[in-house]
Amino acid sequence: MTKTSSYGRWMVWTGALALLAACGGGGGGSGGGALPPLGIFPPAPPPAAVTHRLEVGITGNGRVGSQPAGIDCTDNCSADFSAGTEVVLAATPAAGQVLGSWGGACSGNAGTCTVRMDAALDVTATFVAAPPVIGWGDAAALSAGGASLPKTAIDAQGRALVVWRQIEGNPQVDRLWGSRYLPGSGWTAPQRLEANTGGVRDIRIAIDKPSGRAVVLWTQLSSVTGYDLWALPVDPAGGWGSPALLETGTGIVGNASVGIDANGNAVAVWSQIGPATRFSIYANRYTPAGGWGTAALLETNEVVGSVDGDPVVVVAGSGESVAVWKRSDGSSASLWTNRANASGTWTTATELVPDTGTGHSIGAHDLAIDAAGNALLAWGQADLPGGSNQWESAVWFKRFSAGAWQSSTARVGAPFVATQALLSTPVLRMNAAGAAVVSWGRLDNALMAATAVPGAAFGADRVVRAAASQALASLPALGVDDATNALVAWAQGNGVGTSDLLAARHTLADGWGTPVAQEGTDEIATSPDLAMNEVGNAVLAWQQFEAAAGTRILVRRYGSGR
Repeated sequence: MTKTSSYGRWMVWTGALALLAACGGGGGGSGGGALPPLGIFPPAPPPAAVTHRLEVGITGNGRVGSQPAGIDCTDNCSADFSAGTEVVLAATPAAGQVLGSWGGACSGNAGTCTVRMDAALDVTATFVAAPPVIGWGDAAALSAGGASLPKTAIDAQGRALVVWRQIEGNPQVDRLWGSRYLPGSGWTAPQRLEANTGGVRDIRIAIDKPSGRAVVLWTQLSSVTGYDLWALPVDPAGGWGSPALLETGTGIVGNASVGIDANGNAVAVWSQIGPATRFSIYANRYTPAGGWGTAALLETNEVVGSVDGDPVVVVAGSGESVAVWKRSDGSSASLWTNRANASGTWTTATELVPDTGTGHSIGAHDLAIDAAGNALLAWGQADLPGGSNQWESAVWFKRFSAGAWQSSTARVGAPFVATQALLSTPVLRMNAAGAAVVSWGRLDNALMAATAVPGAAFGADRVVRAAASQALASLPALGVDDATNALVAWAQGNGVGTSDLLAARHTLADGWGTPVAQEGTDEIATSPDLAMNEVGNAVLAWQQFEAAAGTRILVRRYGSGR
């Protein structure tokens, strides 16, 4: 067919339709029926979309997600993406992890990786443990305004707790609040720990570092008996326990101390008016199964005008307890002691450090114990040599081992000689092996420290903060690890009517380092407390004034890198 006119082309087309009908292409009646209307044939389908698969494999603890969406997993997963799509993969490490590296179609260790889907691809993400932080972390505020006097503790796993007084209510009263630090999770939301009506005064914490079991002790005002003594246990898994009253006496409670063993058994020792009209020394014991027992006297001194006070107690991991307190009559003072076995049975109180006369004055004391039950007592003492008007003020120490106090006493370093006898309370810490660090302030505002290896005398006293016109504004807060590395923190005046917080670190190789400021404000920082575990990680808590909020509790964590 060779015609090229439009008529000819029409004939070709209609002929084709006729041929189709003849061949049965139409539907309907005999002979093939009517021709189908023009245009009923479906258009040709579009070509199929091309996709490629992206496979992601994860090692370690973390998550990988994608943009566009499709990949979101913590193990292994895959998704199909259109050819040519640019896919951004983002790696999110779990707590305590970092992205070690990408692999496959990605490389490096940046937080994101972009791939173009021109073919099927495999990508791997490897998460590894985060390197330990070395040095001081950033300061964090734990409390609202109106907080004061923090106390802190830390266990071998790095779990920590801080408790403090918090003003609240109408009328405003100091309550007991606290927060716990859990590695990988951070600080818990602060919460009130007791539901009493009276104001909280002194707070103490004791912790068994290997197990993480702890106990919080505090005195709280009662409308009936003055100040009462309360405590609550802290379990590393269960958290804060329930408060309990430790005594039912009508006399006001003075100072108190507490210790705890590896099984969670705790011993509290305190001074309280009674059974007559003087301060006496009492004790009570806690067991996880039975709670607190009945308060019992540790001494039977009933001399009119005599006062027994300032008790300190330590508890060995196996449960034995040692307590030391001061007895004074207004003109002389001596240190007394008692001890209990693992069942809580006390022996008879005995004099430990006697008063030797008018040229002798015993000051405040502190007590520490190691994992084997060896204890160490340190106290301030001033002596006036015959014919002299110059007092010799120094820290002295005495050791307890094999269930008994050694007969000898010794001085820590050289005495400070002045016309006035003044020495701050010595702060003493021991590690599990028995190495010790003691720190104290002198009349000239110097901050001193000394260390001792297990069972031996202290070495020479060292200057941590040189003598200065600006006064020390707090006792030293002290911690020591298993290598006798130590941290000490303190507040000091700054010449503008406020106080600054500083800390210094000790190593056996280099001694005490240069003091480092722990906060950078011009406001008052005071009341530091510091706790350190055996690997050298520490928590420092203090009271910081802020113009907009009042006094808040701030914390900084120290990482040893171990």
